[in-house]
Amino acid sequence: MSCELYKSEMFMWRPGSDVVSFRPLFEHLAACPECARRFAKLSASDETIQQTIQELPESQGLEAHILAGLAHQRAQDTTYRRRWRNWMILPMAASLLLCVMFGVGPRIQEARLSRQVASILNSPPDAEINSTDQQQLLDWSAAALSGSAALPSELSRVQFRAATSLRVANHKAVLLRMKNERRASLLIIDALMTSEKAIKSFHDQEGSNSRWSDGRRTYVLLFRGSEQEMRAYMSGMGITS
Repeated sequence: MSCELYKSEMFMWRPGSDVVSFRPLFEHLAACPECARRFAKLSASDETIQQTIQELPESQGLEAHILAGLAHQRAQDTTYRRRWRNWMILPMAASLLLCVMFGVGPRIQEARLSRQVASILNSPPDAEINSTDQQQLLDWSAAALSGSAALPSELSRVQFRAATSLRVANHKAVLLRMKNERRASLLIIDALMTSEKAIKSFHDQEGSNSRWSDGRRTYVLLFRGSEQEMRAYMSGMGITS
């Protein structure tokens, strides 16, 4: 078999395929550096797609469906191999990956945020600064976030007693402890991790949280109590969308 024919074998292979039936391909790859490099690039594209899909909640079946579609597309492409240049395959794989990212990106962000919020509720980080001076805490937070110290209007009545800097999904963030309710804290993330500007509330075994955005940052009110208790606190503090 020539290198051209072995290419069709490369496009059909993916993790989980029967190794024995692809033995001639791997023997050829061991002897042909050019084909080995091409196969490595294709495998890397598949792995990137798999890693993206695996970050999704309830993703069973999606990975197989996407990769099967990619394998089918590659198989069809081999029929027209003489009319198509080799460099067309990887752009097609990249386009498929972009479709996956734009279609499920917001769900990935929300899932990451939910996991980290649960972790903070379960085990809050130690305070880095304690102060009764509201402006001092806001200025410290602004420096940690590299931005403005101003809070959105719905948080104008909230007072803080301590602050901690941290990272949420590789974004800068600060956790501010409420002064008038020790069960409550405010997480400010210097990135959009929710597309909602209206306040959405959630509850799990670790506690409750409400999250929203101002179009630039994400705000999460964490509350170690029931959703009903959290809503009562928010109502009393004028935190409404």
